[in-house]
Amino acid sequence: MTTKPRSFSGTEARLLLRQARTATLATLNRDGGVPYASLANVATDVDGRPLILVSALAWHTKNLEADSRASLMVAELPETGDALTGPRVSVMGRFVKTGEERLRRRYLAHHPEAAMYAGFGDFAVWRLEPDLVHAVAGFGRIETLSADEVFPSAAEMETIEESAISHMNDDHSDAVRRYATERLGAPADDWKVSGIDPDGLMLAASGTVLRLDFPKPVFTAAALRRCLASLGGQAGVD
Repeated sequence: MTTKPRSFSGTEARLLLRQARTATLATLNRDGGVPYASLANVATDVDGRPLILVSALAWHTKNLEADSRASLMVAELPETGDALTGPRVSVMGRFVKTGEERLRRRYLAHHPEAAMYAGFGDFAVWRLEPDLVHAVAGFGRIETLSADEVFPSAAEMETIEESAISHMNDDHSDAVRRYATERLGAPADDWKVSGIDPDGLMLAASGTVLRLDFPKPVFTAAALRRCLASLGGQAGVD
């Protein structure tokens, strides 16, 4: 039996999450259980699972401490016309509070301005452990996806991320600058790689963060090297 191709793939859904800076966070109000929607900054871990940095004083955090079930929606709004024609992705699951430094680093790579309060005692990173994903990209493009379709394991990439970041910044700074200026049209600056995942690079300079998506996901060190060399105009990144 032939499986019908998805009209909105798991990779497309994950990329929308990667690119988003803000999201609508829906939690269950601890007083009565009525759904409560709030605005949150969002980042992703190496696998693509959403990360938020929230204060214990906030309503949504108090709700999560009482009942961790939640959903998070990101959307790419069109510049004009009906907002509902733009793609959006909702991830449903449970949030787990984490003290992992690598996740804090991933969040701050996407939101460097949060460093001014991330160290306050009432702030913590929470990760959404997904159960189900609902993706909409206009008429006829509506899919309900399993967590595995959107967030495949990226264990090797997670293991090598920090060393790969250091290697690129220390040994291939010229290639990094070309990624920003030639691939993304950014002005010349001291661009650095601040994050690497199967879908692309985060590049940072002077408080600005850019994302360079790979042509296709990579899940091994060897595939990452080949991809970076190709993006750099065959510049060596061994």
